[in-house]
Amino acid sequence: MGLADTASYVWTGLRDSWDDPYWWRERVFEFLVGPFHTNVYPRRDGAVRVMDEDWDTLILLDACRVDLFEEVASVGGYDDYRTVTSRGSTTREWVRENFSGGNFGDTVYVTSNPYVSREASDAFHRLIEVWDTDFDDAAKTVRPEAVVEAAKQAHRDYPDKRVIAHFMQPHHPFVGEHSLSFAGWQIEGERHEGDGSEASDGKRQRPYTPWDALWMGRVDRDDLWRAYGDNLRLVLDAVEDLLADVEGRVVLTSDHGNMLGERTFPIPLRVYGHPRGIRNRELVEVPWATIDIGERRTVRAGETASLSESDDEELEDRLEDLGYV
Repeated sequence: MGLADTASYVWTGLRDSWDDPYWWRERVFEFLVGPFHTNVYPRRDGAVRVMDEDWDTLILLDACRVDLFEEVASVGGYDDYRTVTSRGSTTREWVRENFSGGNFGDTVYVTSNPYVSREASDAFHRLIEVWDTDFDDAAKTVRPEAVVEAAKQAHRDYPDKRVIAHFMQPHHPFVGEHSLSFAGWQIEGERHEGDGSEASDGKRQRPYTPWDALWMGRVDRDDLWRAYGDNLRLVLDAVEDLLADVEGRVVLTSDHGNMLGERTFPIPLRVYGHPRGIRNRELVEVPWATIDIGERRTVRAGETASLSESDDEELEDRLEDLGYV
């Protein structure tokens, strides 16, 4: 790419993002706070590497704050419960830190999140892309029941492998009992529409997220927290179905949390959602709940290969549907 092309690319990106307040907010977090957190304090020292831990089945609840988990789940019912520090504040960062460049031929990964396919498709014995095969176009997410069925099948098909079951919930879209709908938003004077549809210039518009809504004062924090909790209840009910069908040591955890306007340190900015590189407690402290069921699985290593069958354009569309930019 020549100098003129590079300049044009940069200008186009700035022009298209100029009227998107979310884009500018994210850039401030990433360029002012992120480098400090990543390189100075708080760093990733002591953060858990999930593949080094002892489990047969790892259940990942995407974007689950630890205080939300402790409020909704019956933590006293687990054989062991503690909190750990995640290696990422976004799924993409978490996947890169835990799997990119790795060789995990003893593991089958069932994922509802496209970032696993993008960042670590060649790291596992088998990658099962539920986000590609069972995406709910109406809900703009992968419902937990689809992950349960795929994870059950993975346990049957690969009895000598560890299994990761990556659920999309409680990450938005909120599809629980008290879901919040942001479809159809049209904010006066701004380019983006809330439903992810195409604008008059033919460009796909990024949908606003619940965290955008909270930041802009369009939703009450208590209402958002209730919807967030309902999404967690929905996935925990599905997890119970999965647990009835598997044996071994099962761990429930999360890749990251969310911030609901808490301030960062040392630059006291209010943060909403989960920008990359930000290592506040609300983002990187996650649950680690262990359940022992029956006999442990006998795990054997196997080959790894680049196994993603997804289309790049489809992957990008799904990421946009899920509110990623």
